[in-house]
Amino acid sequence: MSINVPLESDLLEALAESKTASECLMVAYDVLEDGIDSLLKSIFYKDDYAVKYVVEPLLTSDGPLSDILIRGKLLLGLGVISKDFYDDLDIFVTLKKWVKIQDNEVSFLEADVIFELNKVHAIQKIMPIYFDNSVMEDLSESMHDMYIDNYTQKVISTITLAVTDMLTVLAKSNALTS
Repeated sequence: MSINVPLESDLLEALAESKTASECLMVAYDVLEDGIDSLLKSIFYKDDYAVKYVVEPLLTSDGPLSDILIRGKLLLGLGVISKDFYDDLDIFVTLKKWVKIQDNEVSFLEADVIFELNKVHAIQKIMPIYFDNSVMEDLSESMHDMYIDNYTQKVISTITLAVTDMLTVLAKSNALTS
């Protein structure tokens, strides 16, 4: 049985079409949260009685498993996901919090954002993110803007591939537990 992330293709499309770092990081978090939610439901929703009286209260928005990191720890403890996957999930949670703290004004040019993204194992496998500010020193304003736009799109594409890879890991993990 595969996991069924609600509107997965729509979420991945929204991620790929993100225009800003803040939007991209928020959508990446949402996609991963939906993937974790779908995996947990596919694991625990095997028996109607258990679902109604045991599982549903745990997974509701005010239940003890409402937090994505708690859900991740449960999956890690059950051996469904790896420590590397959990660490990647934790980084996306941290980045989401950073976006909120910064009132949705973060950039892929920020050293802290680049540092956190480069800790994501899925990104390390695809293409680490690198930004050299000195490249832009002699560029005209229009070339500067074009360079930043291209760089931002490259980072968004890398994050999209990384999140897609993470969803694939969740799907494979689910296949092993079925």
